[in-house]
Amino acid sequence: MEKSIAVLNRNDWRSDASIAYAILRLTLGVNIGFRGIVRIAHGTGAFAQGIVKQMEPTVLPPSAVYAFAMTLVWVESAVGLMLSLGLKTRLALIVGGLMMTLLTFGTMLIENFQNAFLQLTYALVFFVVFVCRSWNLISIDELMKRSS
Repeated sequence: MEKSIAVLNRNDWRSDASIAYAILRLTLGVNIGFRGIVRIAHGTGAFAQGIVKQMEPTVLPPSAVYAFAMTLVWVESAVGLMLSLGLKTRLALIVGGLMMTLLTFGTMLIENFQNAFLQLTYALVFFVVFVCRSWNLISIDELMKRSS
């Protein structure tokens, strides 16, 4: 019984693993990227003020919370775009994972355990996409590697 190339060759971009990886990486990128893009479109100041209000019960200085929130939308957008394209995927996953760590920290300070669990789920997806980078064959990273 002959197996298809998609199953046999793990280094082939047509393999099931490479296609599945690209879909998961793209989905994560769209999810994270549009979080930032939508917030930018609706106004970064309004978003940041909302986060400052949420974080009022904590010991964090409002100015630091505001600066973080204003930066967050751009980081989300950049990480999302990079993941969607498969550009500097490793860097995007590291920054995205650390971003989830910081968001979880703030979420725990306000005792929002439901959102913290959701953020843990995001962290797990970042982990899976990071660990499975050997399947990142449908990406700009791969194109750049092959052209050099």
